[in-house]
Amino acid sequence: MAADGESATRLAPDDIDALCIDTIRTLSMDAVQKAKSGHPGTPMALAPVAYTLWQDVLRFDPTDPTWPNRDRFVLSVGHASMLLYSLLHLSGTRRIDENGATEHEAVSLDDIKQFRQLSSVTPGHPEYSYTSGVETTTGPLGQGVANSVGMAMAERWYAARYNKPGFPLYDYRVYALCGDGDMMEGVSSEAASAAAHLKLSNLVWIYDSNLITIEGSTNLAFSEDVAARFAAYGWHVLHITDANDTAAMLGALRDAEGVT
Repeated sequence: MAADGESATRLAPDDIDALCIDTIRTLSMDAVQKAKSGHPGTPMALAPVAYTLWQDVLRFDPTDPTWPNRDRFVLSVGHASMLLYSLLHLSGTRRIDENGATEHEAVSLDDIKQFRQLSSVTPGHPEYSYTSGVETTTGPLGQGVANSVGMAMAERWYAARYNKPGFPLYDYRVYALCGDGDMMEGVSSEAASAAAHLKLSNLVWIYDSNLITIEGSTNLAFSEDVAARFAAYGWHVLHITDANDTAAMLGALRDAEGVT
């Protein structure tokens, strides 16, 4: 709709990706603003990363969020929960009720308006089994990435037990978004070491190194070279300078798919 007689600006077809990313950002910051609490920064910063992953890489069925061979997405930075709720809303993921029905949205716009409110399906940190599409409860730093290692191990077990020549029933991948706080926790180090030892090539961690914590700059308490540490573990490490570079992000994710 045009205002004050001016022509409305129309987005070119090529801008649909930018529109989607900005919609994730807008939903996230508006929900936090309405709740008068929460964390808008990380959802806004990681919107291009999450959109690229969900739009171009992640294999899942929004109408069946418990499909056994779906790719798993773990938001280890649980304080950025509005990022996940925005993705679930915009992807049309369905809510599975106690009878297995999927008539309703997992996260509706009304649910987003109830962000961080008591008994809502959009709590401040994602909770497993409370909101359809949430793969694991996250909030305590490091726990999400550790859970993602277990999910990747489970895929290997399922594949070894049930896959037959020409019939790969299980070949899902696990993607986890993590941050500086996760990397400071011992559990993430132990899990990362185990993942490399087990050669879990079906596991990808996307590390958001934004150099900031709730107390201030990360260099107040954390100065190690995380990429070098993971390379020493035996991980295949790729570096992207700008999270807004969706082409580079997609290229890195495709590269990760080829790791064995």
